[in-house]
Amino acid sequence: MRVKIFHIVFAICILCFSETGNAQNIKKQNVDTVLHSAKKATYLAIFLPGSGQIYNKKHWKVPIIYGGFAALVYSVSFYQTEYDRFRHAVINKRAGLPTGDAELEQYPVSLLLNIRESYRESRDLSFVGIFGLYALQVLDAAVDAHLYEFNVNESVSVNYFPQVIPAYGRTFVGGTISIHF
Repeated sequence: MRVKIFHIVFAICILCFSETGNAQNIKKQNVDTVLHSAKKATYLAIFLPGSGQIYNKKHWKVPIIYGGFAALVYSVSFYQTEYDRFRHAVINKRAGLPTGDAELEQYPVSLLLNIRESYRESRDLSFVGIFGLYALQVLDAAVDAHLYEFNVNESVSVNYFPQVIPAYGRTFVGGTISIHF
């Protein structure tokens, strides 16, 4: 019994005093010194696709994002229409009624079922594509925001120089990597 009480008191003490014992000493920055916030870019991209890219001043990416969404929404609409067309044809063929579509009258039910399932799978993959594009644009906004103030100029470079060295009847392949700061 005493052991259980000791464990409970110990857990409460750990929870109460955990804020005071920091493993790292974190300096808080002044709000004026933070010029570009990765958190803000991420939240903007989550709530309105493309707005994180605008915040990061990468305006050229917005038409690509919305073009991708438009193409995927169109593909969902197309595959859903075709799925419905074949679904009605299967229902009518099984009931012994005409399909209402002269093109589909000649196909057996098993083929209509296969084609219907292929349209369903394509529609579902288009939904996955919409979600994937949404997640990719959020990730792009977050990474761009983190790299927004990254210094890229001529004084920072990495160069690779490949070399082929013939020696003693054999050929050796190597290279040199040079890093300039």
